[in-house]
Amino acid sequence: MEENAQQHLSALRELITSAKSMPMSSSCVVNRGEALDLVAKLEAAMPAELDQARGVIGDADEHVRRAEERAAEIMAEAERRAAELADAEHVAVLARERAEQTRTAADADAEGLRTETDAFIDARMASFESVLHKTLSQVTLARERLSERSDLDAEQVDEQPLTGPDDEVQH
Repeated sequence: MEENAQQHLSALRELITSAKSMPMSSSCVVNRGEALDLVAKLEAAMPAELDQARGVIGDADEHVRRAEERAAEIMAEAERRAAELADAEHVAVLARERAEQTRTAADADAEGLRTETDAFIDARMASFESVLHKTLSQVTLARERLSERSDLDAEQVDEQPLTGPDDEVQH
C-alpha cells in the first residue's frame, strides 16, 4: 500500500510522543535514525502529494474557469434576449402609437370628408330647392294669368285632371 505524507507525519508524531523523556527536562531522546528515516519518507511523499494537490487545484481552477465562461455566456445570452425583448416591446409600442396616429388621422379625414360631402349635398339641395321654388312661382304665375285670361275659376282649375300630351281627358 502506498504511504502518504499524512501517515509519515503521524508516525513522526508517534515517535516523538513515545520517546523517553530526560529527567527534570522537557527534552526527550529520539532515535535519530528513525526520525531521519521518517523525514526522508515524508520528503519523498511530499512532491507526489504536492503534484497531486496541484493537479486537483488545477482541475478545480479549470472547472471554475469553465463555470465562469459558462456564466458569462449565460449572462451575455440573457442580456441579448433582454435587449431583443426590449426592442420588440419598443417596436410594439411604436406600432401601437403609429396605429393610433393613423386611426386618428383617418377619423379626422373621414370627418372632413363627411363635412365636405354634407356641404356639397346641402348646396345641391339648396340649388334644387331654389329651382323648384322658381318653377313653382312660374307655375303659380302662369296659372294666375291663365285664370285671368280665360276667366277660369280657381276651383275649376283644381278639379281638372292633369294630363300630358299623350293623355286623353275622359269625362
